[in-house]
Amino acid sequence: MIQTKKRAVGDADKAPAKKEGVKKPKPDAGSTDKAVKKFTPKFDRKPGTVGEKGKFQKKFTPGGKGGGKDFREKGAEKKPFVANTPESKREYWTGLKKKQKELREQRRKAKTKDLYELSVGAKKIYETLKRKSTENKEQLVVDLHAKLNKDNTYSRIATSHDTARVVQCMIKNASDELRDQIADKLIADIYELSTSKYGHHCVTCLLKNGSKALWAKVTDGIIKNVVKMCSHVFAGSIVDSVYNEYATNEQKAFLRQAFYSEIFQKSKDKSVSCMKDTWKTDGFMKKTVLSTVKGHLVQAANKQLTDNGLLHALLLDYLQEAVEVDRNEVIELYLPHLAAISSTKDGTSAAIFCFVNSVVKDRRAALKTLKQYVEKLSVHEHGHRLILCILNCYDDTVILGKQVVSVILEHAEAIVASGEWGRKVFGWVFSPADKDLLHPTQIEILDGYLQYSKKDKDIRRREILGAAVEPFCKAVEANAEFWLRGGHTALLTAAIVKGLKGEQLRRVHQALAAVVANPEWKIQETEVNLEGVPMVEEKKKTPAAAENARKGNRVKKVKKSPFAEEKEKALEKRLLLNPLVPGVEQAGMHIALKKIIKLDQEKRQEEGEDCSQFGSAVVEQLSDEVIKSWTAQNRPSFLLLLMFENSAEPVQKELKQKLKALKGELKKAGHAGAKLLLEKLKL
Repeated sequence: MIQTKKRAVGDADKAPAKKEGVKKPKPDAGSTDKAVKKFTPKFDRKPGTVGEKGKFQKKFTPGGKGGGKDFREKGAEKKPFVANTPESKREYWTGLKKKQKELREQRRKAKTKDLYELSVGAKKIYETLKRKSTENKEQLVVDLHAKLNKDNTYSRIATSHDTARVVQCMIKNASDELRDQIADKLIADIYELSTSKYGHHCVTCLLKNGSKALWAKVTDGIIKNVVKMCSHVFAGSIVDSVYNEYATNEQKAFLRQAFYSEIFQKSKDKSVSCMKDTWKTDGFMKKTVLSTVKGHLVQAANKQLTDNGLLHALLLDYLQEAVEVDRNEVIELYLPHLAAISSTKDGTSAAIFCFVNSVVKDRRAALKTLKQYVEKLSVHEHGHRLILCILNCYDDTVILGKQVVSVILEHAEAIVASGEWGRKVFGWVFSPADKDLLHPTQIEILDGYLQYSKKDKDIRRREILGAAVEPFCKAVEANAEFWLRGGHTALLTAAIVKGLKGEQLRRVHQALAAVVANPEWKIQETEVNLEGVPMVEEKKKTPAAAENARKGNRVKKVKKSPFAEEKEKALEKRLLLNPLVPGVEQAGMHIALKKIIKLDQEKRQEEGEDCSQFGSAVVEQLSDEVIKSWTAQNRPSFLLLLMFENSAEPVQKELKQKLKALKGELKKAGHAGAKLLLEKLKL
C-alpha cells in the first residue's frame, strides 16, 4: 500500500528528502504545526475501530447516540403477538383481500365516477334480463339503452369483463331497430372492440343475432381495418368468420384488395376480383402486389395465424402467380401448417399445391408433422382432399404406412362412422379410384396429381393394400356388426371385399355371414353418424334446420352442455323417429348384400372354384328357423335367389335341400321373391 503525507502545495519544493534510520521529532505542545495523520482509503477501513466507524453505522445502530428510528405513529400501541395457525392465516388473507377490494372500488370511482355509476346500475338490470323466466325483456333493453346511449359509453363498457356481458345480453334480446342503434355505436370503434379480450365477444354477438343489413355494416367496418385485424388473435377469428359466412362476393373481393397494395386500402375497385386483375391494365403493379402479399403471408406464418379463410384465398392466388424462387420460400414456411390451412376449400387447394411442389425431404417432414391431425382431416369436409392426395401421389409407401395409413386403420370405426368424407378416405386405401365411392370428377382431379409422382400407381396401391389388409381383417372379426351397421357402411364394406383374396377374404366372409345369419340382427332404419345425426340430413337439410344453423352455428364455438337429461330425451326422440328394423329388410343393406353376393361369381372366375364365397358362408350358418322367416318376406327371398344363382353347384344343392321343406310356405306367400324362388329352384 502506498502511503502519502498531507502537505501544503507551496511547500512542495522545500520538502527534504527522507533519510533512512532518522526519526522525526514529535512536535511540542505549544507548536502550531499539526500532526500529520496516516491516510487510509475508505475501502481499507475497518468499521468498529475507535474513531473510525462505518459511514452508516451510527445512524442505524440501535442503542447508539442517534438511536434507531421508530416508524410507529405517536401514541400507537404495539400489536399483540398472533400465533401462526391456519385460522390466523385465513383471517389475515380475508382482511387483506377486503382491503384490496375497497381500494379497487375507490380507485375506480375516482377515475370514472359517472361510468362506474352507470355500470353498477346496468348490471342490476342485467341480472333480471338474463333470466329465462323474465317477461317483457325488450322494455328492459330499452331502459338500459336510455342509460348507456351517451357518446362512446357502449365502446367503453364493452371492453370490461363484467359489463361486456351486459352489452351481449342487450344485443340478444333487443328488437331489430334497437339492435341497429346499438350496432352503430359499436361499429364506430370496431377495431378496438375486436382486439379486446372481452370486447370481441360483442362483435361476435352482433353477427350471430343480426340481420343481413347488419352483417353488411359490420363487414364494411372490418374492411377499413382488415390488415391490422388479421395479425391479431381475437380479431383474426372474427375476420375469418366474416369472410367465410357473412360477407357477400363483392365484400370478399374488397377484403382481399386491402392486402394487394396501400392504394386499395384507401379506395376499392369493383373490377378487381382476384390478384391477377390488378395488373391487367398496369403491368408495373405485378411486382409491387406480389411483394406486398408475400410480406403479409410471411408475417401470418411467423405469428402462426394461418387458420384464416381470407389468408387461404390470398395464399392460393399468390402460389399460382408468384415466380418460382419466391413461391418456394412461401411453400417452405407453410409446409408445417398444412393441417391449419386445410380448414377451407381454398386453403386445402393451397395445402395440396404446397405438398406436391415441395422436395422429398420437406414432404417427409410435413408428413411427420401431419400425423397427429390425420384422423381429424380424414373426416373434414375439405381436409379429406389433402389426405386423398397424399395417398395417391406419395411414393415412399413405408413412411406413408407409418404416418398416414396406420392412423386411419387405428381409428377406422370413428372415421367410417363420421360420414361421407371419412368413408371416401378409408375406401381409397383398399379400393382406389372406385366410382362406387367417389365421383368420377374427383377421381380425375386426384389422378392429375400423379404427375408429381415417380412410382407406378398400381405398384403403390398394391403396397398400401398389402399393409392395410391384415388390420382390416382383425377389425372385422372383432366387430363385424359395425361393418354392416347401415346401407352406407355396408356399401363401403362391399367395395373393400372386392379387393380381398385368399385366406383374408375367407375370414371376412365368415365374420360377415355370422351377422347376416343371426335371427336377432337389427339395424336402424336410417343410418346415423357418431353424433346421432342421420346420414341423409348431412346432405339435405330442411329449411328450418338451415335457418337454425344460420342463426345459431355461425361462430365456431364448441360448448359442452351440462344438461344430460335433455340429451337423453333428444336421443330417445330420435330413436322413436328412427326405429330398429331387421337388417335383411332394410333397403340400403339389401343393395349392399346383393353386391357382395354377386362378387362370388367374379371371384370364382379369377381364383377358381376353391375360393371363398359369401353365399356359401351364409348358407352354412342359416338355421331352419331363419330360412323360414326369410322366405316369408320379399327382400330376403331375393337374397336367397341371388345366392343360388351366383354360388357353386354344391352350395346350390345344399340351399335347394333346405328350401324343399318350405315349399308349402313359399306357395302361400304372395310376394314376387317367393314366386321366383319356386320357379328358379323348380321346387
